[in-house]
Amino acid sequence: MKTLKILGFSSLLAAGLALGSPAAAQPYQTADDVQDLALIYQGGSHRMDWTVDEFRPYVVHEFADGTKDWLFDGFLFLEFKNGSGRHYTVGYEKLNARKGEWAWLLDRIFEEGKSLSALDACITEQIAELGKPGFKHQIVLGLPEAILDQKDWGELDGRTLDFSKEEDQLAATRWYIDELMKRFKAAKYKNLELSGFYWVAETNNYCGQLTVPISEYIHSLGKLFYWIPYWQSKGAEDWKALGFDVAYQQPNHFFNHSIPDSRLDDACAFARKHGMAMEFEFDEKATADRENSSYARMKAYIDHFEKNDVFNSSALAYYCGNRGVLTLHESKNPADHALMDRLARLIQMRRYMKYGLPFKNETKVVAHRGFWRTEGSDQNSIASLLKADELGAWGAEFDVWRASDGVLVLNHDGVHDGHVVQNTPSTVLTTLKLANGETMPTLDEYLAAAKKTKIHLVLELKPHATPEAETAAAEATVKAVEAAKLSKRVTYITFSRHAMVELIRLAPKNDVLYLGGDISPEELEKLGAAGGDYNHGVYLKHPEWLEYMKQHGMISNIWTVNHPVDMIWAMRQKIDFLTTDRPDLFLQLTDK
Repeated sequence: MKTLKILGFSSLLAAGLALGSPAAAQPYQTADDVQDLALIYQGGSHRMDWTVDEFRPYVVHEFADGTKDWLFDGFLFLEFKNGSGRHYTVGYEKLNARKGEWAWLLDRIFEEGKSLSALDACITEQIAELGKPGFKHQIVLGLPEAILDQKDWGELDGRTLDFSKEEDQLAATRWYIDELMKRFKAAKYKNLELSGFYWVAETNNYCGQLTVPISEYIHSLGKLFYWIPYWQSKGAEDWKALGFDVAYQQPNHFFNHSIPDSRLDDACAFARKHGMAMEFEFDEKATADRENSSYARMKAYIDHFEKNDVFNSSALAYYCGNRGVLTLHESKNPADHALMDRLARLIQMRRYMKYGLPFKNETKVVAHRGFWRTEGSDQNSIASLLKADELGAWGAEFDVWRASDGVLVLNHDGVHDGHVVQNTPSTVLTTLKLANGETMPTLDEYLAAAKKTKIHLVLELKPHATPEAETAAAEATVKAVEAAKLSKRVTYITFSRHAMVELIRLAPKNDVLYLGGDISPEELEKLGAAGGDYNHGVYLKHPEWLEYMKQHGMISNIWTVNHPVDMIWAMRQKIDFLTTDRPDLFLQLTDK
């Protein structure tokens, strides 16, 4: 049987330490096989034919800048009804599908030039342009529900089946699974791999425990069993006991404008509580120009899934309606393309997290205030330094102030427990507690701990009240670093022009970088700075500044980049160093 795994940073989520994420009972779920599973409604006579042209925007996304990349790595083929009055699960038509309708659906799935055949051909077409994707596209195939008490399904092995008997329900389902397996194998698709099967009934109101023996049969074939229960569906919290390997929670928010966006948070909380994955929902109504448009509702999914750390840590299924991705692709409105670009960047990031970067990374990561978003740590604590080193970050950034008695201490905001740091003696400051139980460290204590590590030290000297105070702080800082014999491992950064000039004077062999966006690299070069340590927004506003630094051999750093999509952007720009509160996510991207 195929196995499941949880992403490496899921322990952070379980502890409630993920960026922007509330505390969770356990992590979301993710599967080895499929990261991003697109739902393809195919088979019924009321559906469009899925040919190469229809599949193309699902297989590869073209961004606004003209670049292309692979999109979904998995496809779920499912159907609820045949389009002629019979359904494959309870609630869609008046009549139940019989063996003939089941066989007809099989033929539709394996129709040459359409469905699976077209998807395989589309991937082959795109490989010719993009090269091999580095992964095999996974396929999940829907299973009709052998509806309880149905007596007109038909014959199997010369016997009329009666679905009031579980053994007959199982016999029909096994027959269908066997046919799917046999035909998939015979098709010899070049780019598709069969991951498993999907239970089309979105609740177990009618099927009871039938899924348990079905699951056992699927597992005997080495495949997985998938399910996507609707919001507050019966049995959703018992998905494991029902035999499913992967279960995605539907928020059912997109379709009804009266449902508040808080439903998305509630669905995420439910999924975390029960160890489920999430479903992302949109359809053709997401286009901005459409009357009664649901554009804002699709955007809400992205916003709330980012807030709840879904994209970083959950397997995802994508309900796209009948042709949602295709409709956004065909739209003439730039807003629609921007929205789909945003989602595609997230899917791209997720793929890089799983399969590795498709380009060589030269950017090094600096843990902002140390690695503090983890258990037992806090900003500017000695624990955050040691945990950044243990994590494997290239550097650890930390903030230095000069207390009123001249002692240097670590603190970011300049105020702690009501005490203004530069106006308070160290005898008071070093008794104040950090969130992890440590007391505020002195620079000497921090440097002593750093001597036991190999990590590079990025020392930010904070702006003080007067130029004289900054000069005194700079002199004391450089002296402390030299006394600890750590000069070769220190880079100095600051927001103060005066402090920068002083650090350049006092430590001419060290790299000194400026943090503000008000001085160009050209002026920094004249002042003797080694480079610019600019905010992400500054680089976007002044792309020529990065080019200048590259041409003049200056150092570039970018702060504070916490979103993996932005990390990927910085790496593609070949920025030298990236400062982040989430060095774990950066290393998840790069350590493949």
